[in-house]
Amino acid sequence: MTLRAVIKAGGSAGVDRDAVADLVADVARSDEIVLVHGASAETNKLAEALGHAQETITSPSGHSSRRTDRRTLEIFAMAALGVENFLYVEKLQQRGIDAIGLSGLSGRLLVARKKDVRAVRGEKTVLLRDDYTGKVEAVNLPLLTQFIGPGRVPVVAPLALSTEQQALNVDGDRVAAAIAVAIDADALIILTSVPGLLRDVDDAGSIVAEATLAEAEALANGRMKVKILAAREALEGGVDEVVIRSASGDTNVRTVIRS
Repeated sequence: MTLRAVIKAGGSAGVDRDAVADLVADVARSDEIVLVHGASAETNKLAEALGHAQETITSPSGHSSRRTDRRTLEIFAMAALGVENFLYVEKLQQRGIDAIGLSGLSGRLLVARKKDVRAVRGEKTVLLRDDYTGKVEAVNLPLLTQFIGPGRVPVVAPLALSTEQQALNVDGDRVAAAIAVAIDADALIILTSVPGLLRDVDDAGSIVAEATLAEAEALANGRMKVKILAAREALEGGVDEVVIRSASGDTNVRTVIRS
Protein backbone atom coordinates (compact mmCIF):
# COMPACT_ATOMS: atom_id res chain seq x y z
CA MET A 1 0.00 0.00 0.00
CA THR A 2 1.40 3.38 -1.04
CA LEU A 3 1.43 6.01 1.69
CA ARG A 4 1.46 9.79 1.30
CA ALA A 5 3.39 12.13 3.55
CA VAL A 6 4.70 15.67 3.68
CA ILE A 7 8.17 16.11 5.12
CA LYS A 8 9.13 19.57 6.38
CA ALA A 9 12.86 20.27 6.76
CA GLY A 10 13.67 23.20 9.01
CA GLY A 11 15.91 25.99 7.80
CA SER A 12 18.00 26.47 10.94
CA ALA A 13 21.75 25.90 11.10
CA GLY A 14 21.31 22.62 13.00
CA VAL A 15 19.51 20.82 10.17
CA ASP A 16 21.63 18.27 8.25
CA ARG A 17 20.58 18.46 4.58
CA ASP A 18 22.24 15.14 3.74
CA ALA A 19 20.32 13.39 6.51
CA VAL A 20 17.10 14.95 5.25
CA ALA A 21 17.86 13.88 1.68
CA ASP A 22 18.67 10.33 2.84
CA LEU A 23 15.32 10.07 4.63
CA VAL A 24 13.30 11.55 1.78
CA ALA A 25 15.01 9.33 -0.79
CA ASP A 26 14.49 6.16 1.26
CA VAL A 27 10.79 6.85 1.74
CA ALA A 28 10.16 8.21 -1.76
CA ARG A 29 11.29 5.04 -3.49
CA SER A 30 8.04 3.35 -2.49
CA ASP A 31 5.74 6.09 -1.17
CA GLU A 32 4.50 9.52 -2.27
CA ILE A 33 6.35 12.40 -0.65
CA VAL A 34 6.31 16.19 -0.81
CA LEU A 35 9.32 17.98 0.71
CA VAL A 36 8.87 21.50 2.12
CA HIS A 37 11.92 23.34 3.44
CA GLY A 38 12.81 26.49 5.33
CA ALA A 39 15.68 28.93 4.81
CA SER A 40 16.15 30.96 8.00
CA ALA A 41 19.88 30.36 8.54
CA GLU A 42 20.74 30.98 4.87
CA THR A 43 18.62 34.15 4.90
CA ASN A 44 20.58 35.45 7.88
CA LYS A 45 23.91 34.67 6.21
CA LEU A 46 22.92 36.23 2.91
CA ALA A 47 21.43 39.35 4.53
CA GLU A 48 24.67 39.88 6.44
CA ALA A 49 26.75 39.42 3.29
CA LEU A 50 24.58 41.93 1.43
CA GLY A 51 24.64 44.42 4.29
CA HIS A 52 20.89 44.40 4.89
CA ALA A 53 20.18 44.58 8.61
CA GLN A 54 17.58 42.14 9.90
CA GLU A 55 14.91 43.39 12.27
CA THR A 56 13.15 41.22 14.82
CA ILE A 57 9.67 42.38 15.73
CA THR A 58 7.45 41.45 18.66
CA SER A 59 3.71 41.07 18.21
CA PRO A 60 1.19 42.30 20.81
CA SER A 61 0.85 38.64 21.93
CA GLY A 62 4.61 38.46 22.60
CA HIS A 63 5.62 36.36 19.57
CA SER A 64 8.96 37.35 18.01
CA SER A 65 9.62 37.02 14.28
CA ARG A 66 11.70 38.39 11.43
CA ARG A 67 10.33 41.53 9.82
CA THR A 68 9.88 40.88 6.12
CA ASP A 69 10.19 44.16 4.25
CA ARG A 70 10.49 43.96 0.46
CA ARG A 71 14.29 43.69 0.46
CA THR A 72 14.20 40.97 3.12
CA LEU A 73 11.60 39.13 1.05
CA GLU A 74 13.94 39.24 -1.95
CA ILE A 75 16.85 37.99 0.17
CA PHE A 76 14.68 35.21 1.57
CA ALA A 77 13.78 34.19 -1.98
CA MET A 78 17.48 34.12 -2.90
CA ALA A 79 18.22 31.90 0.11
CA ALA A 80 15.19 29.63 -0.30
CA LEU A 81 15.36 29.16 -4.06
CA GLY A 82 19.04 29.83 -4.77
CA VAL A 83 20.48 27.74 -1.93
CA GLU A 84 18.05 25.48 -0.07
CA ASN A 85 15.82 24.40 -2.96
CA PHE A 86 18.80 24.05 -5.29
CA LEU A 87 20.73 21.88 -2.81
CA TYR A 88 17.80 19.59 -1.95
CA VAL A 89 17.00 19.01 -5.61
CA GLU A 90 20.66 18.26 -6.30
CA LYS A 91 21.02 15.91 -3.32
CA LEU A 92 17.84 14.00 -4.16
CA GLN A 93 18.90 13.63 -7.79
CA GLN A 94 22.21 12.22 -6.55
CA ARG A 95 20.20 9.62 -4.62
CA GLY A 96 18.23 8.56 -7.68
CA ILE A 97 15.08 10.57 -6.91
CA ASP A 98 13.53 12.74 -9.62
CA ALA A 99 13.19 15.95 -7.58
CA ILE A 100 11.38 18.99 -8.98
CA GLY A 101 12.17 22.38 -7.45
CA LEU A 102 9.15 24.63 -6.88
CA SER A 103 8.01 27.59 -4.86
CA GLY A 104 4.48 28.56 -4.00
CA LEU A 105 4.70 31.15 -6.77
CA SER A 106 5.15 28.44 -9.40
CA GLY A 107 1.86 28.08 -11.24
CA ARG A 108 0.06 29.69 -8.28
CA LEU A 109 0.86 26.59 -6.26
CA LEU A 110 0.19 28.43 -2.99
CA VAL A 111 -2.21 31.35 -2.68
CA ALA A 112 -2.04 33.33 0.55
CA ARG A 113 -3.71 36.19 2.32
CA LYS A 114 -1.36 39.00 3.32
CA LYS A 115 -1.23 39.39 7.08
CA ASP A 116 -1.91 42.56 8.98
CA VAL A 117 1.37 42.53 10.89
CA ARG A 118 1.44 44.56 14.10
CA ALA A 119 4.54 45.21 16.18
CA VAL A 120 5.13 46.69 19.59
CA ARG A 121 7.31 49.80 19.41
CA GLY A 122 7.94 51.19 22.86
CA GLU A 123 4.52 51.73 24.39
CA LYS A 124 2.74 51.73 21.04
CA THR A 125 1.48 49.00 18.70
CA VAL A 126 1.93 49.88 15.03
CA LEU A 127 0.69 48.31 11.78
CA LEU A 128 3.56 47.43 9.43
CA ARG A 129 2.11 48.10 6.01
CA ASP A 130 5.35 47.15 4.23
CA ASP A 131 5.57 43.62 5.69
CA TYR A 132 5.30 40.82 3.15
CA THR A 133 4.16 37.81 5.14
CA GLY A 134 1.01 35.80 4.68
CA LYS A 135 -1.02 32.73 5.52
CA VAL A 136 -1.75 30.06 2.91
CA GLU A 137 -5.42 29.81 2.01
CA ALA A 138 -5.32 27.58 -1.08
CA VAL A 139 -3.11 24.85 -2.57
CA ASN A 140 -3.19 24.18 -6.32
CA LEU A 141 -3.79 20.45 -6.00
CA PRO A 142 -4.15 19.62 -9.73
CA LEU A 143 -0.73 21.17 -10.34
CA LEU A 144 0.98 19.60 -7.34
CA THR A 145 -0.26 16.07 -7.98
CA GLN A 146 1.42 16.10 -11.39
CA PHE A 147 4.77 15.97 -9.58
CA ILE A 148 3.95 13.39 -6.89
CA GLY A 149 4.72 9.70 -7.28
CA PRO A 150 7.10 6.96 -6.14
CA GLY A 151 10.62 8.04 -7.06
CA ARG A 152 9.49 11.60 -7.80
CA VAL A 153 9.41 14.41 -5.22
CA PRO A 154 8.30 18.04 -5.48
CA VAL A 155 10.55 20.25 -3.34
CA VAL A 156 8.62 23.33 -2.24
CA ALA A 157 10.07 26.63 -0.99
CA PRO A 158 7.72 28.57 1.35
CA LEU A 159 6.81 31.50 -0.86
CA ALA A 160 3.25 32.20 -1.95
CA LEU A 161 1.28 34.50 -4.22
CA SER A 162 -1.13 36.91 -2.59
CA THR A 163 -4.61 37.62 -3.88
CA GLU A 164 -3.11 40.95 -5.04
CA GLN A 165 -0.49 39.03 -7.09
CA GLN A 166 2.38 39.89 -4.72
CA ALA A 167 5.00 37.45 -3.48
CA LEU A 168 4.76 36.65 0.23
CA ASN A 169 6.88 34.83 2.77
CA VAL A 170 4.78 32.11 4.44
CA ASP A 171 5.63 29.93 7.41
CA GLY A 172 7.14 26.62 6.26
CA ASP A 173 5.57 24.47 8.98
CA ARG A 174 2.10 25.77 8.20
CA VAL A 175 2.75 25.42 4.45
CA ALA A 176 3.60 21.77 5.07
CA ALA A 177 0.38 21.33 7.05
CA ALA A 178 -1.71 22.96 4.31
CA ILE A 179 -0.16 20.71 1.65
CA ALA A 180 -0.62 17.63 3.85
CA VAL A 181 -4.32 18.41 4.16
CA ALA A 182 -4.68 19.16 0.44
CA ILE A 183 -3.11 15.86 -0.70
CA ASP A 184 -4.90 13.83 2.01
CA ALA A 185 -1.57 12.77 3.52
CA ASP A 186 -1.26 9.97 6.05
CA ALA A 187 1.39 11.88 8.00
CA LEU A 188 3.16 15.21 8.39
CA ILE A 189 6.80 14.78 9.45
CA ILE A 190 8.54 17.89 10.80
CA LEU A 191 12.35 17.62 10.86
CA THR A 192 14.02 20.16 13.10
CA SER A 193 17.19 20.87 15.09
CA VAL A 194 15.74 19.36 18.31
CA PRO A 195 14.81 15.70 18.95
CA GLY A 196 11.09 16.42 19.37
CA LEU A 197 8.71 18.00 21.83
CA LEU A 198 10.45 18.38 25.19
CA ARG A 199 8.99 18.68 28.68
CA ASP A 200 12.05 20.76 29.59
CA VAL A 201 13.62 22.78 26.77
CA ASP A 202 16.99 22.57 28.54
CA ASP A 203 16.92 18.76 28.77
CA ALA A 204 17.12 16.87 25.48
CA GLY A 205 16.29 13.69 27.38
CA SER A 206 12.87 14.97 28.40
CA ILE A 207 11.31 14.13 25.05
CA VAL A 208 7.61 13.31 24.90
CA ALA A 209 7.24 10.13 22.83
CA GLU A 210 3.49 10.43 22.25
CA ALA A 211 1.03 13.21 22.93
CA THR A 212 -2.47 14.30 22.17
CA LEU A 213 -2.84 17.66 20.50
CA ALA A 214 -4.02 19.21 23.77
CA GLU A 215 -1.01 17.81 25.64
CA ALA A 216 1.38 19.09 22.98
CA GLU A 217 -0.12 22.58 23.05
CA ALA A 218 0.27 22.72 26.83
CA LEU A 219 3.98 21.82 26.61
CA ALA A 220 5.05 23.88 23.59
CA ASN A 221 7.32 26.88 24.04
CA GLY A 222 9.03 29.32 21.71
CA ARG A 223 9.32 28.25 18.09
CA MET A 224 7.77 24.88 18.95
CA LYS A 225 4.42 26.67 19.36
CA VAL A 226 4.28 27.30 15.61
CA LYS A 227 5.05 23.64 14.90
CA ILE A 228 2.25 22.55 17.20
CA LEU A 229 -0.07 25.06 15.51
CA ALA A 230 0.86 23.42 12.20
CA ALA A 231 0.15 20.05 13.82
CA ARG A 232 -3.32 21.26 14.82
CA GLU A 233 -4.07 22.46 11.29
CA ALA A 234 -2.91 19.15 9.81
CA LEU A 235 -4.79 16.93 12.26
CA GLU A 236 -7.99 18.96 12.06
CA GLY A 237 -7.72 18.72 8.27
CA GLY A 238 -7.71 14.92 8.33
CA VAL A 239 -4.01 13.97 8.56
CA ASP A 240 -3.63 10.88 10.74
CA GLU A 241 -0.53 11.88 12.70
CA VAL A 242 2.21 14.47 13.02
CA VAL A 243 5.78 13.42 13.82
CA ILE A 244 8.37 15.87 15.15
CA ARG A 245 11.97 14.65 15.22
CA SER A 246 15.57 15.66 14.69
CA ALA A 247 16.74 16.09 11.12
CA SER A 248 19.92 14.19 11.89
CA GLY A 249 19.38 12.15 15.06
CA ASP A 250 18.07 8.69 15.93
CA THR A 251 14.87 8.09 13.96
CA ASN A 252 13.43 6.24 16.96
CA VAL A 253 13.65 9.38 19.09
CA ARG A 254 10.65 11.48 18.14
CA THR A 255 7.30 12.83 19.19
CA VAL A 256 4.14 11.48 17.63
CA ILE A 257 1.06 13.70 17.96
CA ARG A 258 -2.46 12.50 17.30
CA SER A 259 -5.83 14.09 17.91
